[in-house]
Parts: sequence; C-alpha cells; structure tokens
Amino acid sequence: MIIVNITLSFADAIQKSAVEWLKSEYIPLLKKYPFVSDSLLFMVEAQQGADECFALQIHFKSQENFDQYKNRFQQDFETALYAKFTNQFGMFKTVLTSL
Repeated sequence: MIIVNITLSFADAIQKSAVEWLKSEYIPLLKKYPFVSDSLLFMVEAQQGADECFALQIHFKSQENFDQYKNRFQQDFETALYAKFTNQFGMFKTVLTSL
C-alpha cells in the first residue's frame, strides 16, 4: 500500500470553506478514479500553539496504481488546490510505502 499524505494549513478566513470544499468536491472526485483505493481527511492535533492543519490521505493498493496517479493526474489535482486557494494555504506532501 502507498499513501500520499498531504498536510494542509489554510488561512483562518477560508479554513472552514476550504475543509468543506475538500470534503464535498475534492475527495469525492479523487474517489471516482479506480486506481485510488480511498481518500480521507484528518485534523492534525495542534502542538504547542501551532496553526490548525489537516492531513489529506490518498491511498493506493499498488505501486502501479500510484504511478498512474502520479504520472497522469497528480499535477491536475495539485493545480486545482492552488487555483482554488491561491496564496491562502501551505502544503507539505509525504509519500508513505508499507513494508
């Protein structure tokens, strides 16, 4: 299994609407693609006064499924985030591979 974990932090003014958009539009669109086995959104517990962050996880059952996403669709999904929330969010991406 491979998980793409995208940690997101939104400007306070758009945080609520951004989370709603992720849940109602972005994640359902991800789930329509057959190579994505699941996609979940989590709230990251704030540590020592840090801003609220969210973890968007995209799950893939195989390296082949992940490669399809990465080579054909990842840029489109990331561009959609940047277009929707230009200069109003931060993002850090980690790819996790099960052993």
